[in-house]
Amino acid sequence: MKPNQLHAFVAVVEQMSIRAAARVLGISQPAVTKIVRELEREVGAPLVERSVKGVRLTQFGLAFAPRARLLLADMERARDEIAQIRDGATGSVSLAVSASFALTVLPAAFKDFHTRLPAVDVQFSEAVLPWMLARLRDGYLDFAVAHVVPGTLDPQFEALELFPVQLVVGLRERHPLRNARSLHDLYAAEWVLPGDDHGGTNAVAPLFTPLGLSPPTRVLQGHSVTVALALVGHMDLIGLFVEPLAGLSFKRHGIRRVEVRETMPILNVCVVRRRGQPSTPAAQHFIECIQRASAAAMKG
Repeated sequence: MKPNQLHAFVAVVEQMSIRAAARVLGISQPAVTKIVRELEREVGAPLVERSVKGVRLTQFGLAFAPRARLLLADMERARDEIAQIRDGATGSVSLAVSASFALTVLPAAFKDFHTRLPAVDVQFSEAVLPWMLARLRDGYLDFAVAHVVPGTLDPQFEALELFPVQLVVGLRERHPLRNARSLHDLYAAEWVLPGDDHGGTNAVAPLFTPLGLSPPTRVLQGHSVTVALALVGHMDLIGLFVEPLAGLSFKRHGIRRVEVRETMPILNVCVVRRRGQPSTPAAQHFIECIQRASAAAMKG
């Protein structure tokens, strides 16, 4: 299985067109077709079928596509690691972080890292956990820093705990339920919560199960905490946010904290990696900088 075969197949998957894949790769359409056919002979199954609408993946192609992406990502990571060992403090790191971590601990961690390894290219993404896990699974991220409900992480990932944070209920200053003091009083309202649209209410169940509640029936889900803050600040929605973000952003967005009687769940801020994926020297160094900055923030 050769890199050019994987690149050609992934290009076809992403473009769903032989012509578009050829344009992206800078080679001819017959060349793309030939390379994909070579890959199919190697794996022993048809991966792509032509149709009147272009191409479609067979059941084998659908199963192989995420593996192909992961193989390419791991090969790139291996080349990067060798370059870092050979050339010293160079290479690249790709990571995703939560909004609250980006606003609190990340600046000190990155300053430490950049001072020590200024030549390393760093690619940041700000996201919520479902998006992070999908990118880790595909091999696009070296690691992520996320808020994790204890005991809920899939076994294919491993988590290095940094510090705990508490969930906070927030709603706009003039929300009709602003004087509520129990989650039961807020339960029937419309909520905006981080999660995966494909997971439905099950995606947010771990946030409510410790409180003896099933997930609310009216839930907007999304991958952006910034959007959630804006919506809660301007509409009669109720949001769940983590403590550091509440202190930094509630006032600016016109959101008030609701002091409910129930004890809100504690989440763990963790470095999350795909289990069994060795970190490159640069990624491992960044993780150590994050650990030091997190420890300093907890003391502060």
